[in-house]
Amino acid sequence: MNEEHLRTILHRVNNGILSQLARSVLAASPEVRVIKPPQVGLVMMQARETVENEPFNLGEVLVTECTVALGEATGWGCCLGDDPERAYHLAVLDLALHLGVGPVDGIRAALLAEEERILREDGAEFANIARSRVQFEVLG
Repeated sequence: MNEEHLRTILHRVNNGILSQLARSVLAASPEVRVIKPPQVGLVMMQARETVENEPFNLGEVLVTECTVALGEATGWGCCLGDDPERAYHLAVLDLALHLGVGPVDGIRAALLAEEERILREDGAEFANIARSRVQFEVLG
């Protein structure tokens, strides 16, 4: 599993598990320091329109970002909304996965388990939505 895939899962993990994983990294590497404390900002959200497949700006989205460091390496966390604790935990886990410090194997295992839960939830939500889908037929 590559780092990009792990980060995708991290952003869907609930706060309790995220906090637990970050605390395990901090226990193993207490010298992690905050470079940029969690702060709220706005970023432009883009999407693609479906006809021409051209990007367009939907508008600004509120995010919280944080940067931590261990030695010369840095970890960055960013999440939707005003959630400084989540941004900090994401930054710590980004650093751990990038450097391979702390209980990385345990983090990967926890993320795999969470991915299974996320996929089940997404499947159930899709099935629920699909029930209300309207089928249109074109008469020729």
